[in-house]
Amino acid sequence: MRDLRRHSSTIFVALLGSACTTSSDATPDGDGIDDAGAADGSSGAGTGTDTGGAPGTTGASSADPSSAGSEGGTTQDGMGSPVVWDVGGVGDVPEVTCGAPTVVPCDSDDDDPWHAIGLNCPGGSQVEGEVNGDPMAFYVHEGNMGTFEPPPFPPREGEKFLVMSSGHAADMAVPNLYASNDTNGFIDNGANPPAPINVAMVSPTDTCADDPSLVGTGDCSNTIQEQWDQGSGAYDYAELRFTAEVPFETYGFSYDLAMFSTEYPVYYQSGFNDMYIGWLESELWTGNISFDEMGNPISLNAGFLDYKDAPNDFDCPGACAAPELAGTAMVGHAGTKWLTTTAGVTPGEDITMVFGVFDVSDPVLDTIVFLDNFHWGCEGGAPVTIPG
Repeated sequence: MRDLRRHSSTIFVALLGSACTTSSDATPDGDGIDDAGAADGSSGAGTGTDTGGAPGTTGASSADPSSAGSEGGTTQDGMGSPVVWDVGGVGDVPEVTCGAPTVVPCDSDDDDPWHAIGLNCPGGSQVEGEVNGDPMAFYVHEGNMGTFEPPPFPPREGEKFLVMSSGHAADMAVPNLYASNDTNGFIDNGANPPAPINVAMVSPTDTCADDPSLVGTGDCSNTIQEQWDQGSGAYDYAELRFTAEVPFETYGFSYDLAMFSTEYPVYYQSGFNDMYIGWLESELWTGNISFDEMGNPISLNAGFLDYKDAPNDFDCPGACAAPELAGTAMVGHAGTKWLTTTAGVTPGEDITMVFGVFDVSDPVLDTIVFLDNFHWGCEGGAPVTIPG
C-alpha cells in the first residue's frame, strides 16, 4: 500500500444567493433557538454583493461599509434598522422578509431517523425521505455520546441524534470496541456513489459560484474527486436522502454533523480514504456542501481531524491523545467535533439532499457520521461549514 501525502487546495469563489433581513417594523418569526443555541435563521442579516469566499469559508462583502453608516445597522435579534449597502451607483438591495419555519422537535417520541435529525415532526418541516443501506448502519442515540466531561457530542436538537455508519452504527456507543464490520451496503462493490452524486469536478479552475452554468455537470465544490481518486471505489455505502420543496421566504438550510473513522491511525493517508458526502441538488448547486475547518471534504485523509487519539507519522508523530473520545468505539482512533453546514437555496424550488457515508477500497474498518438539527433558514450563498 502506498502512502499518499496530505495536501489541500484553496479555491476562491464568489458567493451565491442572497441573505435576508427582518423588517424593522415586523415581529421575528419565533426565536428558533434550540437547546444547543443554534438558530433557525429567524433573525436577519443584510445582504449585498459578495466577492469572496470558497466553499467551506466565509466570504467578504464587496460593499463599502463607510457608505452605509447612515442607513442603519444590524442587531443580534434582527430588530434594528435594516442594513442597506450602497455599491458604486448600484441601487440598494431590497429588503427581504424571512419566513423560514421554526424547528419542532419530536425525537423523544420514537427512534425514527428523520425525527432524530429534526424532520417530519408534527407541525414541523416535512420531506419525502429514503433510508438506504444495511439496517444496522443506522442507530438513533439518546443523550450525550461518550463519557468525557463536558460532553463534546450532545444532541444538537431535541434529545437524540442519528448515527450512520459503514458498519454497525450502534457500535459507536460501545467503549473501546474495535469497529470493523462488512455490512450489506447499498453499494458494496467498489462502484461510484449512487446518483445524483457525481465525484467529477465541474472545472479545473471554477466552482459553480464562479460560473453558475456549471450547475448540474458534477461536483460544484470541486472537492470530492481528488480524495476519491486516492482509493478504489465505495463499499458498505449507507445514506439518507430526501426531496423537499423549499418553504416560502426561505433562502437556505443548515444541519450539524461529525465524522469518525477506525481507519485512523494505521491507514491514515493511504488508499483506504473513507468518506462522508453531503450532496445537494438545487438550482444553485449540485455537489458537496460539507467541509472540514480547512475547506476540505469530509474524508479520512483530507479531513481536519480535531480529535486524534493515537499518533501518526504525518502530522502527529509524538504524544497524540483525545480524551474527548472516551466511552466510544473511537478510543485510539480519530474524529471531528460537531460541525455546522449551511447552504443557500431558492424559495419554492424542489431540492434533493443526500447524506452518504462509505468505506473506500475495502469493506472493513468502520467510518461513522453523526447527523442532527436540520432546519430551514435565511442565510443564502455558497455552502459553508463552520465548527459547531
